[in-house]
Amino acid sequence: MSWRDSWRRFRAADSGSITAEFVILFPVVMYIFLLGIETSLWNTRELMLRRATNLAVRDVRLSTATPPSYEEMRRAICARSIFISGCEANLRIEMQALPLADWARVTSQAKCVEKGGAVDPALDYRPGQQNELMMVRVCRMFDPIFPGGGLGRKISQEHGGEYAVRVVTGFVAEPRS
Repeated sequence: MSWRDSWRRFRAADSGSITAEFVILFPVVMYIFLLGIETSLWNTRELMLRRATNLAVRDVRLSTATPPSYEEMRRAICARSIFISGCEANLRIEMQALPLADWARVTSQAKCVEKGGAVDPALDYRPGQQNELMMVRVCRMFDPIFPGGGLGRKISQEHGGEYAVRVVTGFVAEPRS
């Protein structure tokens, strides 16, 4: 029996042919599946943080009392958020008045909590006066579900294994009586 006969017999046999297709396609299908799960959870977290922020800002906007402190605002957002595990430790809020004529001071993204870093709310949290245009930016850090694959590997490189979900909203401070 020569190697040509062996080669012909090998090419004619169809046993194990599905194994090759499975080995090639299964990782691709699983990658897309896990990417979809991670993306869906990221969108859900962003939606819930946006909702919680808007509800807390609504209370601030309509309140006739003094504006809440940084810690009170943080507690209000975390109380309305579904993803409350580690919320207060991983949430950073910026509130500042915007001048109507000059928007140059607005930076592109909200700052986030760095791992092990302290947050100084006095630098970024300044409740406005009556009739001022206010901008509120919130950043919350989350751990990806699948950190080594798909979206988790790409988005978690900038913040030490976590990814940031950022929300921006605005309002005009109502006159207080």
